[in-house]
Amino acid sequence: MTMKRKIIMDCDPGVDDAVALAFAAAHQEAFELLAITTVSGNQSIEKVTRNALNLVDFYKLDIPVARGMAEPITRVPVYAERTHGETGLGHCVLPVSSRCAEEEHAVMYLRNILSALPGNEKITLVATGPLTNLAMLLKLFPEVKGKIREIVFMGGAACGGNITPCAEFNSYTDPEAAKIVFHSGVPLVMCGLDATMKCTLTRRQVAKLCQSGDKVAKACGDMAGFSLENTSSKYRGEISIHDVVPYMYLIHPEIFTVKPAILDVDCSEGISRGATLCDFRWWKHEEGELDSFVLMDADKSKFQEYLITALYELGEALYGKKEGLDQ
Repeated sequence: MTMKRKIIMDCDPGVDDAVALAFAAAHQEAFELLAITTVSGNQSIEKVTRNALNLVDFYKLDIPVARGMAEPITRVPVYAERTHGETGLGHCVLPVSSRCAEEEHAVMYLRNILSALPGNEKITLVATGPLTNLAMLLKLFPEVKGKIREIVFMGGAACGGNITPCAEFNSYTDPEAAKIVFHSGVPLVMCGLDATMKCTLTRRQVAKLCQSGDKVAKACGDMAGFSLENTSSKYRGEISIHDVVPYMYLIHPEIFTVKPAILDVDCSEGISRGATLCDFRWWKHEEGELDSFVLMDADKSKFQEYLITALYELGEALYGKKEGLDQ
């Protein structure tokens, strides 16, 4: 019997974070989700933390939420209102949870969970926002590194960007945090734009989700539809669901092309701020140095099949097949 992978999700919900959490919740046979930590990114820390609490209830997950860093390590916060809306979840309105975030700051919460792990147990950190919390954790408490199996993060790009011609949003928002994580010695998997831009839902697929009687599928369709219609993606006719990719990789690595690399990031104030540097010259490095991997390509049709199936299955399991159907 395969052991469940212990997961902590560090995130900034966020439309695609919300869909990613649904995908993870649909695969509880593979993931043991221990906690969610929030970080400033797609929206303010207050809004993303509220979204995380509401999503935990909506997906009927009995896990704690800890509020993390309210701003990047050295920079002014940058939000993505255009993509994620004023609340962070587009026009989707979820029931308001009565839950409260943990009293401990997310960085301390992460440290305490990792430190309390028995024996040889390790945790996979899945990061779908700026890496601020994880950078602070690794800098303040380097002794926990041995308890981290790997950090699988959405961010960066080997080629190109989305917020600028050469930088992806998460790495642009807090490049100093990315640099700390990249140089930490912890095994990394970078799920960057090279793969995530191919991991999309088409306008037709989003419309079908929105029209569904499945409560989870409809909510995720509504959120994805906001991003699709309020960004340049409307001209593409499809929307990238970036933050699902780390979880998809952990369950279905076979649909991705992966290359080993040494990672770095540009922390300058110039036009290349936040650009991730992927050194694929394996022959220049000792074998032990190559502990980072970069997703370079993805099978779009398989991604769509696995994601859409998961959303419907979760909704049916939680709410029944017909609940949520418009009357």
